[in-house]
Amino acid sequence: MNKRTDLAVESYEAGCKTELRGVKVTEENGVTTVRVLDERGEQALGKPIGSYVTVEVPSFVNDTDIFDGRLKKIADLLKNLLPAKCDNILVAGIGNMDITADALGPKTSSYILATRHIAEDLKKEMGFENLKKVSTLRTGVLGETGIESAEIIKGMVEIVKPSCVIAVDALAASSAERLGTTVQLSDVGISPGSGVGNHRYEISKKTLGIPVVSVGIPTVVSTGTIKGAKDDSMFVTPREIDRVTEQGAKLIGMSINVCLQPDISEKDLYMLLS
Repeated sequence: MNKRTDLAVESYEAGCKTELRGVKVTEENGVTTVRVLDERGEQALGKPIGSYVTVEVPSFVNDTDIFDGRLKKIADLLKNLLPAKCDNILVAGIGNMDITADALGPKTSSYILATRHIAEDLKKEMGFENLKKVSTLRTGVLGETGIESAEIIKGMVEIVKPSCVIAVDALAASSAERLGTTVQLSDVGISPGSGVGNHRYEISKKTLGIPVVSVGIPTVVSTGTIKGAKDDSMFVTPREIDRVTEQGAKLIGMSINVCLQPDISEKDLYMLLS
């Protein structure tokens, strides 16, 4: 299980799919849920206690239409991970906009419908009394800002006082087949860069004091996995990575909107962002 990966399902597969104490795995309709139940599961899988949901999706390389049921499917999975009462949400896009393989989080922010600034009386005039308060930010990266992503998000949490945070980040996989074909959601939070051996400060309930749900898509894989070498710190990404990050950001952003604003249709949400 020492292959570098952010995907819990790959950590499970690395154990030859044998039964692991403290870990429960279910598979249904292209969705695999890995639940780490206790400390035994943490040690066996190398992942913190919590739920990790992996959704198989068509490759973003040839993807042209997200209005095929995927938005509601991912939105429903996301809703199950969010706290029951969640009316004020901060969506954090983590990553570097200047590096395509790491731009998923920042690009997703462009597809989030921000509503926190809309006054209550205007909501009533628009007929959207149940509109949830949503705000979004792009954290940048430490080398660019001099500030840890976790520190930026914590500062915004103190100001915005959200019920929860949804953190979006690019992930590392141990299988090239999962690049741009997988979405992982988790209620554990996220440690940016952990899959590529560049551990940054954790973004979780433990560090922020409120629930954190993470969403991501694998965009890189270790060359050691491809060549069968050990301790290889080189990572590669698909030739079509610009397409993967753009379409992936659109899918994640719109799925978050569909989850948070169920009174507005998918296409109306998309039109509001145009």
